[in-house]
Amino acid sequence: MIDTQEPLAVDAPTAKVAASDSRPWPRYLARMLDTIVLGAVVGMVLGIVMAFATEDGGARVFAAMEGVGGMLLSNVVSFVLAAVPLAFLLAFAQTPGKWLFGIRVRNPDGSRLGLWKALQREAWVLVRGVGFALPLVTMFTMISSYTDLKDDGVTAWDRALRCEVTHAPATLWWWMRAILGGLLVLCVSLWSYVDMFMPMARAAAG
Repeated sequence: MIDTQEPLAVDAPTAKVAASDSRPWPRYLARMLDTIVLGAVVGMVLGIVMAFATEDGGARVFAAMEGVGGMLLSNVVSFVLAAVPLAFLLAFAQTPGKWLFGIRVRNPDGSRLGLWKALQREAWVLVRGVGFALPLVTMFTMISSYTDLKDDGVTAWDRALRCEVTHAPATLWWWMRAILGGLLVLCVSLWSYVDMFMPMARAAAG
């Protein structure tokens, strides 16, 4: 007896995104660079406003940022202050860090996220991605996000909001920009640590 029934179509298993395609480190460095630049700009503007609004407002702000506690506070403040301008740039243009590292965040149809969705994404990153930059908390959230990106090729917030992240090809031009961005993040980070420990060293020596 001849079997005339058509064979059932079997869907091929969906392949995970390769770790090299998701590029966790460029995304992390782009985020740090955006936070450093935009957090500093917004913080400077607020500092100037406070300096004009009160007699010693600016001095109190700078005094609060001194020492180990001040550095931890400045990290938290930088991430919070940078969230809104990051969302605006993500919705209507491109952030400095993402441009430097060749990263684009779009809807599945290729359109821009829009302001509301960009704000939601920044809120997700602030809470789920960096844990408000709080010590220990941020370590666990970043490890979790890194694992998601390495294993599944997508972060929790991009999966929930249906955002697609694409990377520019790793050409010579890309490597030049990526190295520049990485060096900027490294230099600012080292300067922050030196600025934090130098007053303590002077006090110990004196």
